[in-house]
Amino acid sequence: MEKTKKENLVFDGRLLKFYNDEVELENGNISNREYVKHPGGVCCLALKNGKIYFEKQFRYPYKKEILELPAGKLELNEKPIDAMKRELKEEIGFVPKNLEYVGEMYPSVGYTNEIIYLFFSPLNDVTDNKLDDDEFLEAFPIDIKEAYSMLDNNEIHDAKTIILMLKLRQRIYDEYL
Repeated sequence: MEKTKKENLVFDGRLLKFYNDEVELENGNISNREYVKHPGGVCCLALKNGKIYFEKQFRYPYKKEILELPAGKLELNEKPIDAMKRELKEEIGFVPKNLEYVGEMYPSVGYTNEIIYLFFSPLNDVTDNKLDDDEFLEAFPIDIKEAYSMLDNNEIHDAKTIILMLKLRQRIYDEYL
């Protein structure tokens, strides 16, 4: 296992922190590890009346709108389940009664410590969303069969969305179709 000899903060941003740490390798040699510290995030497959709720949001690094399940980042010291409740209320106008934890994913183990916590929720009532001032997205439901057809036809590219849909596929088909 590698041992951190010296942490070197290179950039301290509003969301991300970039490091170039000095580490001692298992063989005793010294090397460097560049990585991004991220506060973590949450994602939920939210389901109502045979439809999965999605959102379309412009993602600057790709310079296009991306189709995703409702998601967001963790605030400082926030529990993942509380973050997911907050994000569902903000993005699709829903406060879940039943929010089930289904696992976590590491989106890119080579350069970030980000963890995304994954949830499932059958929805009761959906009302108006209350987006953050700097958040612009369109939330809408897609029929279960159409959503999984889009997944199979490579029309969904977001990793957290793909993983969560695949993790829940059999259950969704067994219980809701």
